[in-house]
Order: sequence, then structure tokens, then C-alpha cells
Amino acid sequence: MAKKKIRSKTRRGNNEGSIYQRSDGRWAGVATAGYNENGKTIRKTVYGKSRLEVVDKLNKLMNKISSNNYEYIENTTIGEMMNEWLLVFKKMQVSPRTFEHTYRNFKLHIDPKIGNMKIDEVDTIVIQKVLNEMLEEGYSLAVVKKVKFIFNQFFNYAVDNKLATNNPTTRTRVRSNERKVYESENKYKAIPPQARDEFLSKLNTHEFLKPLCMCMMFAGLRTGEVLALTWEDIDFKNKTINIKRAITTIPKFDEKGKVKERVTVISETKTTCSVREVPMPDVLIQALEEWKENRHFFGRENNVNLTQNSSLVFGNSDGSVRSYSGTKSILERFLKSNKLDKYGIHFHGLRHTYSNMLFENNENPKVIQALLGHKSVKTTITTYNSVDRSYFQKTTDKLNKQYAVDGNKTDQANTTQNLLEDLNDDELDKLLELLEKRKRKKEKDFEM
Repeated sequence: MAKKKIRSKTRRGNNEGSIYQRSDGRWAGVATAGYNENGKTIRKTVYGKSRLEVVDKLNKLMNKISSNNYEYIENTTIGEMMNEWLLVFKKMQVSPRTFEHTYRNFKLHIDPKIGNMKIDEVDTIVIQKVLNEMLEEGYSLAVVKKVKFIFNQFFNYAVDNKLATNNPTTRTRVRSNERKVYESENKYKAIPPQARDEFLSKLNTHEFLKPLCMCMMFAGLRTGEVLALTWEDIDFKNKTINIKRAITTIPKFDEKGKVKERVTVISETKTTCSVREVPMPDVLIQALEEWKENRHFFGRENNVNLTQNSSLVFGNSDGSVRSYSGTKSILERFLKSNKLDKYGIHFHGLRHTYSNMLFENNENPKVIQALLGHKSVKTTITTYNSVDRSYFQKTTDKLNKQYAVDGNKTDQANTTQNLLEDLNDDELDKLLELLEKRKRKKEKDFEM
């Protein structure tokens, strides 16, 4: 009877190639990667401290070979791969501004650190180190999460196209939130209460900035929303402004992903919640009426209609759309020439001022949210409700009034004594009778 052959425990499994242990104790694996132009076999060798490690590396190598992308993977760095993916795929999937931000994050935070590595060298530890270094360098959690998102999207693409066997980003970890420490001066984004009258007084001297800034300060419009307004959006009869559009700057790229120019266009508002109707106070109505009259006379002198319904309220002299950067420069020169730059005033701060004035007058936060066009009331309360030292003083004054010290109590007692002396006999009798009734009621309530 023939002896039954026993399978060797060292026999390699399918797709393991040739695995062996070297004389120095290390393990090695060899796989065929194809043939050169002379028909000679191309062999690739991987090494590891254990047989299992070599098996894993050999499997990855053979997956690359079988994917028909072996030469591309071997001869291309991950920086080159990601750059190609961004320009060919990502660029067509998102808006130009989103692509610009994404490409900038890749160039700043990914390419300099791991751009020269091969894709199979980038594992979870490598990506985690990149994210950790960004946090240590002081980048915000939001920026770090965006970089992680780029990694995740790229490796999903790489797996789908058999450039990688798995997505190492899924096992990386970034904390869910961060603690921020703010300086009280930097935290206050609105125009300080003590500077508002001075700002408005100086604003009266500037024909263009006066109505534009007041649209933000007294109606809460964003800069882009103001610059996209047409005269048909302003209802003088019903004292409202309809916000339907906003300007945006679209970057144009060359074949290498660099911005070659920026174009200002009118597009949709920031969010669907931004489409809204807001009331105009009389001070804003007066400013816009004066501005419309000025535009009418200017247009008549220059043979252009600047006050028809479709005309931009704050367009250029020829009626074309005005850029944000150019308008910002006008404000900066105005603030500097009027010595208002010390207050840190900027366009978006006017919108914050509008919100703050409503909060100061105890307006319902949900109403303020609707007027500002916010998607969440949380944004309205936490971001658009700044406080300064005057708030603290008002709170202290209230406490002083409620819990007066002895000196104040004496003043209050003197005031009460003076009031009693001013009462005639009949009024005094009625007051004593009322006090007696209250006393009996309290005693009755106590007995119950």
C-alpha cells in the first residue's frame, strides 16, 4: 500500500509567489512583474521580518501587477497622482472657488510632506502624522478636517481604479471639536457702540458709501448681496428690500491648476435661507432715495440709464457689476482719511452691527435669524451677538440697584421718607390700609 503524501506546512498559498527565509533570518518574496522589451522576465522582491509580513506585501504587489496599472504605480509619486486626480476629476465636480480652496490645501499641507512617496508607502500612520503635525503647527481643526477629507476622497478614487487595495484614511482619528481662546477685543466684531455715531456722521460726507454701508448696517445685508441689488429689489412703497442674488468671484485656472484670473459675476445667494425680504428703517429709505436721485442725474449727464428696474443699485459708472475688492479699497481709504481705522471697521462688521443693535433692543433671536438669512439660530446667537465692556457695566449697574450697599440703602430710605411726607392725610390712610390688608393675607397664607 502506497504511503499517503503529507502536504508541507511551508508550502505557499495561492498568489504568494516565491517566499523563502534568508540566511540572515529575514523573509523575502519574489513575484513576476512582466517582461522587458527583450522578453526577459522582470522580477520584484519584497522583504519582511516575518513570513506573514512578506505574504501581505507580496499580495499587494501582485494586486498592482494584475490591475494593469503596475508601471504607472511604480513610476508615479502620490503627489503626482493626487495632482492629476484633482485637475482631471475633482475640478469638474465642484465650484471653482471650492476647487481653489481644495487645491490650495493639497499644495500647502499634503504635497510638501508626502508628495515624493509612492502610494503603497502611504498608510494610516503616515496620514495620521500629517494631520497631527498640522494641529501641532497651529492650524485650525476645520482646516485639518478638510485635509483629511481630501485624503479620503483620493483613496476612494484610488481603490475604485485599483491603484490601492484599501483606504488608510478611514482608520485615522481627529478630535471632534477644539477649544478656542479669544481676546475680548478681537471677539467683538460689530462697530463699538461709542463709535457708531461718529461713523455715521463721517459717512454722510461720502455719496457712494453712505447708502451702501447703511444697507448692511440697517438691513443686515452681506456685501455680495448689496452689490447684486437692482432697483426692482427695493420696494420704497412697502419699505422692504428683496434679497435674491449675490455677487461672487470665480477663479479661472490654467492647465497646471494655477489661478490666471478672477471674474466677478452675479449668482445665487449663499444659501437658500439667504433669499429673504427685510424691512427698511426710515433712515435707510432716505439714504437710498438720495442715492437714486444722484444716479439719475449722473446717468443723464453721461447718456446711460442707471435707475431703471434692472439697473444695479451700486454698479460702476457704466452700470456694470462692481467687484468686492474694488469696493473694499474705497472703504479702507475712507476709514483711513477720516481716522476711523482705529475701530477695526470692515464691511461684514456692519452686518454684525445690525445684529447687535437688534439684540440690544431685546429682539427675538428667531426674528434676527430670519432677517440675517441664517440657516441656524445657533449661528445668529453665538456668532452675531457680540458683547463689549459696556454690557458688563450695565449688568453691574443692575446688581447695584437690586443689592444696594448701606450707603445706597440710606439714599433709598431718604427717598421713601420724602415720598411719605408728600402724601396728604387721605392718601396716607389708604396706603396704611393697603399695607394692613397685605399683612393679614400673608398671616393667613402662613396659617394654611
